[in-house]
Amino acid sequence: AERRLWQSLQLHMDFGPFYNDLRTRIDIYRGDLTSENFGLDAATYRRLAKSCDSVIHCAASLNRKSEKACLNVNLRGTLQVIKLARSAQDDHGLRRFSDVSTVAVAGRRQDEVVTEDAALEWDRSDYDPYARTKKFCEYMVHELLPDVPRTIFRPGIVLGDSRFPETTQFDMVRAFVFLAELPVLPFRPEWRADIVPADYVGKAIVTIHQKEKPKYDIYHLSSGTASLTYRQIVDALRDQGHPNRHLFLSVLSKPFDRTVGALAAMPKAWGISQAASRMKVFLPYLTFNTIFENQRVKEELNEAPVLFSKYAFDLLQFAKRVRFSYPYRSWEEAEVKAEPLKAASHG
Repeated sequence: AERRLWQSLQLHMDFGPFYNDLRTRIDIYRGDLTSENFGLDAATYRRLAKSCDSVIHCAASLNRKSEKACLNVNLRGTLQVIKLARSAQDDHGLRRFSDVSTVAVAGRRQDEVVTEDAALEWDRSDYDPYARTKKFCEYMVHELLPDVPRTIFRPGIVLGDSRFPETTQFDMVRAFVFLAELPVLPFRPEWRADIVPADYVGKAIVTIHQKEKPKYDIYHLSSGTASLTYRQIVDALRDQGHPNRHLFLSVLSKPFDRTVGALAAMPKAWGISQAASRMKVFLPYLTFNTIFENQRVKEELNEAPVLFSKYAFDLLQFAKRVRFSYPYRSWEEAEVKAEPLKAASHG
């Protein structure tokens, strides 16, 4: 569990400070989100509930194709986290429960600007099981924790980090690189993509969760009306050194969709179905030309997210250079390099 945590955090901190925090500030409970009480024994679960004064629930299955995975992890898993919050609230009171949801709960849209309070419409169809189950997760939080201060965060398309080119999350990056390399794009150049950097999303969640009284219950973590058009994105890539010139032909949107679907059905041994399946999943969110109002989060943070055009080219170059695989440092390698710092921190 410690090694998994190190793998998740090493992009953002050196091993020495991480190790010191691990030994002095962090308690790890190793469990299973889909098991009763996370699979913890009764005494451990009671200790967790009694020591908990706030919850950020950010675990989810992003498998947009699998109904089973989304039902198990998103619905059953969220229910287990809510039960923990309920135990803590009943025992000593819970300061806040924050649920990291998604703008995808807004369902099928086209050419819209969606506000936080107008996003959920239960008679509107969803694009995939992920969006559908996350919508029900929000509903469960609202219904089962009525007496707990609650905050819902809905990130948009989270892509890259505005502070540096490196990333450890490549699913959406693969789609971005694939499209950046195409000479012809099946979009309208004036369509907008609501892309937000991961560092802004993280800062918003941490800052607002820790506020005693946030101004709102729901926040879109997005670029909102400042979202760039596809023309602005490809022009920025070109200006920063990307050699491709892009032609926009929106009439190819449906043929492109059918082609991606056919490639996704190819045998795995051919090596193309996985990338096509990923593109098939993300394509509706790239063609619906819908953005999500973000005035609330800008008001809370007193800043807007960095535009994708400012860091897109560096992200593209990094992803191609490492071939969509982050060069993780092993625990042993990091531990050896950090030994003097660890010794100093332990006095």
